[in-house]
Amino acid sequence: MTPSLERLAELVRQAEAKTRAKKLGTETQQAAAQFRAAEQRARVAAQRQREVRPARLRELEQADTDEQYLKDLVRKLAQFKSSLESDSDAEALVATAQAEIERTRREAKAELEAVNQETEEARRVLRSAMDHYLQLRREIDRLQPQLGETFAAEDRLIWDAEMHFPGGQFQALAREVEASVNYFGVLGKLEQYAQLKIWIGRFRMYQAANDGELTEENQALVQRIFHQLKTLSKQYEPGYIEAFRHDFHTDWPAYIAEAQEQLLQATDAARRNKDWEQQRLEQQARGQERQQQARESGQAALAELKALMARCNLPDEGVDEFLAQLKVVVNGLGASDPQLLELVMPYRELVQGGNGLRALRRNLDRIRQEEAKDDETLQVQYEDLLSATHGRRALMIGGSVREDARRTLQRLFEFDRLEWEPYEDAKPAMLDSLEQRIRNRGVDLVLILKSFIGHHVPERLRPLCEQHDIPCLMVERGYGPAQVGEALRRGLLKSA
Repeated sequence: MTPSLERLAELVRQAEAKTRAKKLGTETQQAAAQFRAAEQRARVAAQRQREVRPARLRELEQADTDEQYLKDLVRKLAQFKSSLESDSDAEALVATAQAEIERTRREAKAELEAVNQETEEARRVLRSAMDHYLQLRREIDRLQPQLGETFAAEDRLIWDAEMHFPGGQFQALAREVEASVNYFGVLGKLEQYAQLKIWIGRFRMYQAANDGELTEENQALVQRIFHQLKTLSKQYEPGYIEAFRHDFHTDWPAYIAEAQEQLLQATDAARRNKDWEQQRLEQQARGQERQQQARESGQAALAELKALMARCNLPDEGVDEFLAQLKVVVNGLGASDPQLLELVMPYRELVQGGNGLRALRRNLDRIRQEEAKDDETLQVQYEDLLSATHGRRALMIGGSVREDARRTLQRLFEFDRLEWEPYEDAKPAMLDSLEQRIRNRGVDLVLILKSFIGHHVPERLRPLCEQHDIPCLMVERGYGPAQVGEALRRGLLKSA
């Protein structure tokens, strides 16, 4: 289309819109009112049909049953006619019963025809009103799109109005089921069970109400809906639902109402569980936050305790201050913190339950008992060394100090004391300090952890130790009791 033709078409559209603007809004409002009234009439007719049809169908079935029973009685009367006291009474009763049956059948059929006729007429009027309204709405969208929001409620009502027609009911159900695919798996089992009962109940109710009135296209839609519902049931397995059986029949409105009540109860229960879980998570988060704050406070208190122990000469001085600070650490870290237990173990006897440290003392005693049991097992292996190690002041050099390992070695070999000094090549003054301690004869035995120290250390310390007649032994491959015991046997027992 050329630019001039496009401008000309726009001018024509504007002129047409101005001409129709005065009438279109009013006409659409009138059509919307007619459509709402027609939809309300169709809704009332459908409700009446749902109420009347089942009862009247039962009456017709009962009339057929009564008629068959009456025929059986008439045959029996013919057989036993000679035994009757009065033929006229029996004939009168037969005639009366036949009339009552016919009257019941006639009234039921008449009311069924009336409600069906009203439903069909209401649907016809509704379809006409819908078509007229939709025609005007399309014209508004073309000429005056700004007026579209005015009819938003009627546009939404169009979807509900389709429910009054055989195909529309299944189309609405299909849209609802398809829209649920993304959230159905999130529901709880009870919610899934109730929701599936509602859907299959509505499906079977629509099927019974529109039997024989569906087009081929709608029949294909019906098959697709049933397949979708069955797939959801097999995929999530919420429970057995008898309505999926084709031979199952019931009062479908009552069945749906019961399922809706089940869904409401399941949703309320799920909401309560969700609220409870949310409260639990919030309480857990607050508890973790309090624990984290207490731990940070405890770590700071532990650093202060270490500084205090370095300043004080325990157990000769500073015991009260030590216990007070220890209680602060326990309040923050608890009585089972590994760092705290390792730090305090050498001063276990100072920790008394009367100071609010009962749990800490129990843990220290338990660890000491376990260590004693281990010592009893290990000491058998090192009994031959005790005569050479008992009462000695030992110095172990190298690696990173582990207090639990140091205590174990001191107990097993019955050293008077065992000092463990880490060594770093970056601090030459440390080596000078170690040499001075040897010259001052502050130690009786030197153990060098060969795997954790440079060659220059034994080269400087071993001659000095020989000069002062102090054993200087190299410990191979670690610092466990086996490695230390091997070094002691090699250095002490063989030399002896």
